[in-house]
Amino acid sequence: MDLELGATVYKKRKVGLAAAAAVLVAVAGGLVLRSQATAAERESEQRSLEQAAEEVFQRSADAPDAAWRKYAAPRGKVWNQADARAQVTQVRTKGAHFTVDVTEITTPYLSDEHGGGLEATPSSMGDHRFVFEKDGDEWHLVKDLTEQLSE
Repeated sequence: MDLELGATVYKKRKVGLAAAAAVLVAVAGGLVLRSQATAAERESEQRSLEQAAEEVFQRSADAPDAAWRKYAAPRGKVWNQADARAQVTQVRTKGAHFTVDVTEITTPYLSDEHGGGLEATPSSMGDHRFVFEKDGDEWHLVKDLTEQLSE
């Protein structure tokens, strides 16, 4: 009888330990999934902030008085267009505002007078600091703090 009682207690402990292990695995798995979801959300947010910054840079690059147009084009060439890219280096949040440090990379292109023979010229780079605010799925530039980077 004592042997049967001991076996029953052993089986209950074994089941209890297995259940506890399953709970620990489930909790740890849930934390890992939550951590992965948070990381994916941050990555997605960073990509959308890069796109918002690129829109700001591209508007500037497309302007008739853009810095890259100030220099004379080489003989037989004309300035055609410029492509602007953004690379976010840091994001800080404060309430609904996102302060973003971002590097601008703008590549101007030359062409012949008829628009053919498009060729890239050396890219220019610059660091910027913007404050964006999210409105639904859209980002709005609230403030340009680039001047504060040199302080």
